[in-house]
Amino acid sequence: MRGNPHVYYPWLVLLLSSLLLPTIVSAQDAVQQNSQRQLKTAGSTETAPLETIQWAPLDIELEATSSYDWWEFPVTATFQHVASGQHLTLEAFFDGDKRYIVRFAPPAAGVWTYETTSRDSGLANRSGKIEVIEPSSSEIAANPNLRGHLQAAPNGRYFQHADGTPFLLLADTNWSINTQRCGLGENSDGPFYTYLDDRKSKGYTMILMSYMRGFGDTREPAGQRNEGGYPFPDADLQRLNADYFDSLDQRMNALWQHGMAVGAQPTWFGKMNCFFDHESAVRISSYLAVRYGAYNGLWSLSGEYQYAMNDCQWTEEQINQLGNAVAAHNPYQHLLSIHPSGRTDWPSPHDRQSSIAFHSSGWLDHHWLQTGQKQPDILRIAPRLAEVRALHPTRPALQAESFYERASDKEHAYHTRWQCWTAMLSGAAGYGYGAFGVWNFYDPQDPNGETGKKTEATVPWPQALNLEGSGELRAMRELFTTLPWWELTPTRCTINAAGIPTSKSTVFMTVAITSVADCSANDMTIPHAAHTADGDWIVYLPRSTSKRTVVLDVADNIDSAKPAEAYWFDPRSAARIDVDAKQFDEGWDAVPEPPTDDDWVFVLDRGGLRSPKQLGQPSIRTNYFSSE
Repeated sequence: MRGNPHVYYPWLVLLLSSLLLPTIVSAQDAVQQNSQRQLKTAGSTETAPLETIQWAPLDIELEATSSYDWWEFPVTATFQHVASGQHLTLEAFFDGDKRYIVRFAPPAAGVWTYETTSRDSGLANRSGKIEVIEPSSSEIAANPNLRGHLQAAPNGRYFQHADGTPFLLLADTNWSINTQRCGLGENSDGPFYTYLDDRKSKGYTMILMSYMRGFGDTREPAGQRNEGGYPFPDADLQRLNADYFDSLDQRMNALWQHGMAVGAQPTWFGKMNCFFDHESAVRISSYLAVRYGAYNGLWSLSGEYQYAMNDCQWTEEQINQLGNAVAAHNPYQHLLSIHPSGRTDWPSPHDRQSSIAFHSSGWLDHHWLQTGQKQPDILRIAPRLAEVRALHPTRPALQAESFYERASDKEHAYHTRWQCWTAMLSGAAGYGYGAFGVWNFYDPQDPNGETGKKTEATVPWPQALNLEGSGELRAMRELFTTLPWWELTPTRCTINAAGIPTSKSTVFMTVAITSVADCSANDMTIPHAAHTADGDWIVYLPRSTSKRTVVLDVADNIDSAKPAEAYWFDPRSAARIDVDAKQFDEGWDAVPEPPTDDDWVFVLDRGGLRSPKQLGQPSIRTNYFSSE
C-alpha cells in the first residue's frame, strides 16, 4: 500500500521476511495489534499461511505485467472453504500503476485456500492459504461487524446480521465524510475521528455516507478533495487517482473497527451538474462495489436519483441498468436500494419520496425513504412507511432522510425525537438522523474554499455535532435493545390488536382516528404505537397528548400468569418511572396521564418484553458460495 507522510495510517506496515509474495492486509490485525502484515508479489505464486478472523476485511495485493483501464477487472480470485468445499469468487480492483487488490472478508471460520485467474501472467496462478478464526463473544461485543454482513430478515421487515442477530439500525448522516475538511489528521486526531467517536458514544450503529463528495448537488468542477487529492486528476474520467481511494480505505477501516455499518452511495449523479455520464456512472459504481464489498453495510445506487433523470436525461431503464451492473459485482449480496428526493412534484411513480418506483426491479431488495426538509413534512413519515410496507413482496424500509435537525429550529430536539420514535413505531427497519452542519461537514475556514454546502440552516460542524437531538436518540436504542423490537407490529392505524378484533372499539385507542386516511392528518399530537403478539405495547405520546384519552386493548387471552409491568420512559434521558399495572391485567384500560406535558413513551409489558427470545439458527447465506 502507498504511504503518505501527511496521512495517518491506522496500522504500522511490517515487512515479513518472505518477500516476493502477495501482500496480505487484515483490518482485524489493526484492531488487535495496530499493525498490518504485508507481503509482496513477483515471481512466487504461493503465500505462507496467514491467520485472520472471520468477517475481517483482508487484502491480497497483486502486480500486473500489463496496464489496464481502471474500470477493468483483469483478475479474479477464487476462495475455497476447505471443510465444506464451497467457494467464493472475487474480482480484484485497480490500486494505481499496475497494482491490483483482492479484498476478502471470510464469511466462515476454518481454512480457506485461494487461487487467481487472469490473462495477465503477473496476476495469474497466485495462490495461498488463510486460517480463519471464529471471533470470541468479547470481540463480537466490541465490534458487531464480526456478526457478518447485513441481510433482510426472513419476514422482510427488518435487517439482521449474517448470524441471524437482528440489527437495530440507528444511522447518522455525513455525506461529506470523505473530504479533507472531515480529515484524518496526522495521528488519528483529525475531525473525522472526532466525529466518529462522538457518534459511537451516542449509540449510532450506521453512518450514511457518499464515497465521493462534490458531484451532482454542488458545483465543484472535479469534486471535493481528501488527503489523497481528487478522485479523477484534472477531472479526467479516464484516469482514477488511487491515492484518493486509499484515504477512503482508511475511513472505511476506521468505521469497521468502530463497529459501524455503512449506508453508502457513490455520489449524486445529477442536481447542480452532470459530471458523470451514464457509462461513467456504471464504471465508478462497479469499481466501488468491488473495492468496498468486503465491508458491512447497505448500498444505494445514487443520491436523490430523480435529479439524474430530470437534469441529466437519464431514463428509468438506465437506472435499472446501473442497478443490474452493481448487482453483477456484488458477490457478498449486499442489500441494494436507491436514495430518493423528498420532493413530491416529480412525474409518477417517482413522486412518492421512496424507492417504490423500483420495487419490482430485480436489483432492489430494500427501500430508502426521504420525507422532506420542511417541518410540516415530518407528518409524512407514518403514511409513507405504511405505503411501502403494504407492497408485496415485503422488503425492509429505511427512513433514510427526514427533517434534519438545525439550530435555527426552536424545537429542533423535539422534532428530532418525534420523527425517530414515529418512524420506529410505524415499522421502519431503521432511522437515519441528520443535522445541518454535519451532513455537509461545514467548515468556513477550509483553505481551498471547499467549505461544504452552505444553507440558511447550516452552522459549522463542531456546533452542529452537539445539537441536543443527536444525543437524545440514544434513548430509543437503549429501550429497544432491552426488548424484541423486531416483533413489534405498527398499530397506529389498524383496526386489530395482536391479530384479534377489538371488542369495545374499531380502533385500539380513542383518539378520534376513524380511518387510515386520518393517519396523515396535520396533527402531531396523535400517539404512535406498536405491539407484540404477547400483548406488549410501546406507545409514543407527543406533546399535548395529556388532552387525549388513550385506551389499549390488552387482550384477555394473554397469559395471565405473567403480571403486567408498566412504566413511563423518558425519550430524552432514558429514565424510567414505574406505573401500577394491575389495571392492565383485566383487559381494556386507559393509559395514565403522562408525567409532564412533554413527549413520553409508555411501555406495557405483559411478559413478552421480559422473556428471552429465540433468534433461531444462524442464517449465514449459503448462496454467498457456489459448490459447483
